[in-house]
Parts: sequence; C-alpha cells; structure tokens
Amino acid sequence: MNAFYISLKPFLNHGALSRPTDWSAVFANNRPVEVEIGFGNGEYLERLSRENTQVNFVGFEQYCERIHRTLRKLSRTGLDNVRVLRLDARAGFERYLGPKTITQVHCLYPPPWPKKSGTKHRLFTGDFLKLVNSRLVDGGVLKIVTDYHPYIDWVQENIRDTGFSVEFKKIQANYGTKFEKKWVEAGKSEFYELLLTKHHHIPVGLKEDSTLQSYLIDNFNPDNFGFKDYSHEGVAVSFKEILYDAKKKTALVHVIACDGPLVQNIRIVIAHSPKGWRVNLAEGTMLMPTMAVSQALECVYQAAKNSI
Repeated sequence: MNAFYISLKPFLNHGALSRPTDWSAVFANNRPVEVEIGFGNGEYLERLSRENTQVNFVGFEQYCERIHRTLRKLSRTGLDNVRVLRLDARAGFERYLGPKTITQVHCLYPPPWPKKSGTKHRLFTGDFLKLVNSRLVDGGVLKIVTDYHPYIDWVQENIRDTGFSVEFKKIQANYGTKFEKKWVEAGKSEFYELLLTKHHHIPVGLKEDSTLQSYLIDNFNPDNFGFKDYSHEGVAVSFKEILYDAKKKTALVHVIACDGPLVQNIRIVIAHSPKGWRVNLAEGTMLMPTMAVSQALECVYQAAKNSI
C-alpha cells in the first residue's frame, strides 16, 4: 500500500509556534516569505513552490480534507519551501506574521458571499486590508482573483486609506484550481484580478495573548453541571458536551470558543485532586490563548462551582 504522505513536515501545529513566528527559523533560511490565503486543494501552492524555489511559502486553510490533499501534492515535489496551517487567515495575520515580514499575498477565488446578507462574511474589509498592509514589506503585493465581478467592486470600495494602490485587469483561466477548472468546463472564459501594491505603511499591532487561568473548587457534582452559552462583544462560548469518568473522578468538557471568525474547539478538564477539584485546559490542547478561551475557562469554572 502506498503511503498517504511521504512527509508531514509541511504541516505546522500553530499552537506550538511563537507569536509572531520567526519564519527564518522555521525554514532554516532567510529567503523571502509569501502567503496564500485559502489554498484549497493546493494546486496553486504546489505550483508556486516548484516555480519559485528561492521563496518560502506559508498557506492558511481551515478545512482538513483540503489540507490532506495539499500535503499529498507537496510530498511529490521533494521541496522544503512550504508550510501550511489549519487556521483562519485573520488569526494568522494578527498573531503569526510580524510587521513587514512578507513580500506577497495570494488569494484565489475567495468565497464571494453573493447574497446581501452574506457580505459581512467577506474577508477583504478595510480593516483586514490594513492588517495585510502592515505585514507586507514596502512595495509588497496582495493579489486577489475572483470569478465574481461584484466582489471586485466591493473590494475596491474598501481600499481607501489602506495604504494600497490598485490595478485591475480581466484575465483568462491560468491557475488550474479545482473551482477554476469547473467554471471553465461550464463555459466561463473571463476572470478578474486585483493587484494591490503597498505604497505606504499602515501600522497594526500584533494581537496579544490572553491569560489562561486554572481554578480550584471544593466540590463538584457532574449530574448538576449546567452550562449557559456566553456571547458578548464578538466573544462567544458554546457548550457541546460533558463526559465524566466516575472511577477517575474526572470530567472532560467540550466547548467551542469564538473570537469573531476564529473558532476553536476546546477541551477543559475538571479533575479531583487532594486539594479539591481543578479546572484547567486538557493537556495537549492545540489552541491560541484568546479572550474566548479565557472566557470558556471562566464559564466552565462557574458552572462547576454552581453544580453543588
């Protein structure tokens, strides 16, 4: 049986990375760094890595199956100039990319959210464009390609005061992604490209980590554990389930912690100890220490404390 991957080296555990990340240490060289947002099945990322062997590439993608397919493609190249993270691009730019550290950003066919109600989910708002600007070197470029012309108009409406000059052009299909091929087969022949070039720097600071606290309570009754979902000012915590092992006197609580678009699945342990019941993150939890994670710990602590 053929191995599914030759190597998992391109995949990074973002929970183990420094923030911001020293990419020269990750790649063991000082080559320029470029980023692809939403690399999908990896067709373009793999092509970039082969055609630009003196450049390092960092890719952000949220869907596991797409990362799997990309890792298979990267395994065939024999190259070591790509790293991928399962992470929302906003969080990646806020926490893992330092100011003026990347030379180019690529984003092919971002979700257009064509309905009016979906516009709020679009990525390239004015605030996000300022964030990208801050991470690009002077003269760096952001490339956006779409099949949906109203999306181009929307992005251009957001460019003012973001430190970019813009060039728009109509292009033919030439990126070979899954969706592009599908549209070409359906008869579409015209696509749209925006090149945004940084002409002055917009400073945007790094997102700071939140303090994650451990708690201690005297008593705990898993039968009476009741968790109320929390939502306030862009931070939300939602309860999923609790599993309790009576022999080990340990409960595992699964919650979802949301900081705006950043969604994290969190496991929190309530475990008996000689000093009482401890409430803390489960060992090995891969997360970013955000406000929502801190709030999730507080919510579980309050629910456990009120279970008696």
